[in-house]
Amino acid sequence: MMGSSSKQHKFEYLLGQFTEDALSAAEREQLCAILETDRGLRWRYMEHCQMHALLRSEHGLLTAWSAVASENEAAEGTKRLARSGRQTTALLAAAALVVIAISSQWLDSPVARPHRGEELAELTQAVGAEFVYGVAGEVQAQQGTQMRAGLYTLQAGLVEIEYPSGAVLVMQAPATFELVSAECLRLEDGRLSAHIPETATGFRIDSPGATVIDVGTDFAVQAIRDQESEVHVFNGEVLIDLHGNKWKSTDLVRLVTGEATRVAYSTGMPSGIDLDSQYFLRSLRVADSAYVQQVLALKPAVYYRMEPTGNGAQLIDSAASGAHATIQIGLATAPVWTVGKVGAALQLGGTAQQSYAVAQHYPQTDGDQLSVAGWIYARSRPRWASIAKNWAGGNYDRGQFHFGLREDSGELEAHIVDNRGDEIAVQDTMPLPLNTWHHVAFVADGQILRLYRNGREIDARPYDRLHRDPRIRALAIGTKLNLSGDAPEERDYNMWDGRLDELAIFNHALTADDVRALYEAAELAK
Repeated sequence: MMGSSSKQHKFEYLLGQFTEDALSAAEREQLCAILETDRGLRWRYMEHCQMHALLRSEHGLLTAWSAVASENEAAEGTKRLARSGRQTTALLAAAALVVIAISSQWLDSPVARPHRGEELAELTQAVGAEFVYGVAGEVQAQQGTQMRAGLYTLQAGLVEIEYPSGAVLVMQAPATFELVSAECLRLEDGRLSAHIPETATGFRIDSPGATVIDVGTDFAVQAIRDQESEVHVFNGEVLIDLHGNKWKSTDLVRLVTGEATRVAYSTGMPSGIDLDSQYFLRSLRVADSAYVQQVLALKPAVYYRMEPTGNGAQLIDSAASGAHATIQIGLATAPVWTVGKVGAALQLGGTAQQSYAVAQHYPQTDGDQLSVAGWIYARSRPRWASIAKNWAGGNYDRGQFHFGLREDSGELEAHIVDNRGDEIAVQDTMPLPLNTWHHVAFVADGQILRLYRNGREIDARPYDRLHRDPRIRALAIGTKLNLSGDAPEERDYNMWDGRLDELAIFNHALTADDVRALYEAAELAK
């Protein structure tokens, strides 16, 4: 198994050999194997082919690649200064044919198709998931597919795989794994979560430096190719068989609920670490909970549970209005789903990634009461970071509400505009603490605007009725939109950096007891 650095060097060497037509049969197989398993290097290969063909055409040198072009065309190329535009175009076409021919040879090579054996498990959930090469060569992962033994690279999205024994594995891109048998999966690179019932006790996960043997458990594994593995036990017990050359004992390492370890690939030596319950998405199955039932009982106008479904491009509205929101991925390269306070959560990367969601039309309140509640987790405090807003970019383009963090100081705050045109704001007394979950809410009850954090009222201001701007119809989640509602406002971006979960809007006033009960319902479920 090659590390990323050694594979890069090997690729560069093989590409050079290929360019000079000095590639042996064995080296050709090595190059095909690298291209099959690494999407980034595959693009590098194609770009190199295209650029090389272009440079060769410009300089009239097609060397050994010119099997597609005639010898006369190659010789004629040395006289490029005398060529006409039409002749140059012919050379470029020949060069393009070269690239196509080479690419076709690689695609037709048996090495490029990974082995597929017997059916071992079913792909039971797929959210925006893509393989480099699926069961039969497909890219889009399809729910219900029977997964065969062999090597797979998940290049986008999330998948859940279930074995006949009842073992359920959730994997998040990027990940490279091999279905070995009905009792074993090899995780070469990436992370997975495993739910192993008693019927599947003994199921194994092979990873760099260790084999994790289940003893009836919920656990997770992160593998970094040729470097290390981490094992986190959420519930139950696992045994770890260490592989490294420094580990001479035949005893297995035992981990129980709440424990975790890191194993070095080269030595096999374990090092105890803290359990990280916020890193591994443990299920793709949407289930009701006491929190969900409590929100629905309060009759929200919209309710985004932030659970990954379908192609992963929408936030599903679980309220009656069906005002689903579209996720704008922006510059994000990893799935926007992660561990939530209740189930999964929407993960946003601030101004660096510019991801957000928007419901172009949602049922706004027609009266003077409004409540918004949800769970938030911030990694940092970007300027005017947004939880949710029906607001626009201009100083006088103010909709029904503005809920997020204050400018650069980062206190939780909420704004509304009253009937007199006054902007009414309530604000926390301290910057929002980072890297922890908070239940947040604001309530406009017809007379008083109140702000809550973790079930406790922290500020209140009077207001005179509630203003609504008919021009501003969209609900922005994780950003603030421009007046047209088709893009984030460009002055400050207002992007959220962290996680958002269980966002609900009510076109009526929640009581203080309602807000506290929501906070306690999720806390008791931990």
